[in-house]
Amino acid sequence: MQVTDTASFFESMAELEDASIEPGYALQALLALGPLPGFLRALLVTDGTVTMALEAYFGEVIRISTTHQEQMQLPVAIPALEMHAGDTCYFRQVDLLGEQSNTCFASATSILNKRAIGDSLFEQLVDEHVGIGVILRNSARGSFREVLRLQRGGLMSGFDVNRTYRVSLNSVPAILITEEFPASVYLPDGVSTTTGV
Repeated sequence: MQVTDTASFFESMAELEDASIEPGYALQALLALGPLPGFLRALLVTDGTVTMALEAYFGEVIRISTTHQEQMQLPVAIPALEMHAGDTCYFRQVDLLGEQSNTCFASATSILNKRAIGDSLFEQLVDEHVGIGVILRNSARGSFREVLRLQRGGLMSGFDVNRTYRVSLNSVPAILITEEFPASVYLPDGVSTTTGV
């Protein structure tokens, strides 16, 4: 679900508060979004690997489809990544698709601060067929994730709800990931799940 006009997305990232949603306030943030399916609420606050959770819940392999990635200069400063306007970043958009159903369960847009990521890890992170969460789990033992914002609507899609979280490597902010979710596929009759998995 590639979107080529990224100006409003970067402005939204520039406005992020440099503070995570604390556990005691996560429920408040979720309630402010209004009614959502239970599994989707859990995904919005998880600090685990979304791909694995989707596979477990829907009973099908999740395929990463890279729709866009490029090295570029930041049009605005992004304090949450300690980056200034004009700094070089890596911009990546992917869809998380069910291998059998071809359902798009989520879309993710990432901004990577290459200065904060070692060369070997960076090469793995921009692999077009692997999710960032899986790579971080397997290769970045010093990573830490924190959810910075939950909100209604889509920034890069027409989806219903999104979250932005930051990944720090060895205490240095390295990646901002915004995941967007279509609520309808998380409803009980949204997508048939495979049984016996």
